[in-house]
Amino acid sequence: MTKKWLVSILGAAALAVSGGAFAQASMSPVPAFYIGAEVGQADAGDEDDIGYKFLGGYQFSRNLAAEVAYGFLLDKNDVEITALELVAVGLWPIGNNFSLLGKLGFANWEVDTPRGAEDGTDITWALGGQFDFARNLAFRFTWQRYETEPDETDFFNVGVIWKF
Repeated sequence: MTKKWLVSILGAAALAVSGGAFAQASMSPVPAFYIGAEVGQADAGDEDDIGYKFLGGYQFSRNLAAEVAYGFLLDKNDVEITALELVAVGLWPIGNNFSLLGKLGFANWEVDTPRGAEDGTDITWALGGQFDFARNLAFRFTWQRYETEPDETDFFNVGVIWKF
């Protein structure tokens, strides 16, 4: 009778220890630095154009990152909009490889028109998602709003992130 209890207890302990070891092995560390590029449709009042953005960031944890980016958002009909931004990125994992993301931060924007140039620093925010193809490669899609003058600028984009 004592042998059966001993075998049962040791078997349960082995299952508990192996489950924890398996969970730790699958929780690989998050790569810290990343760079990326995004391309998409920029919409500012009556003007719209293809825009692009280059970015770099640091991921502190699975759920939080800081990002800096420079975007050429619009260049059409003598109207040019550029933005330099610093944002915090929140990631909420939904599945093994997919996360919802939100951005909140500041953008230093500049709008050049035939009437002159305007610039300012205002809040920017974004909503989107990110799919991790591999440990170091991700696909991202976002909608981002810039509070530019005289109209807001919306940027609907897709991008690729490389983590290292």
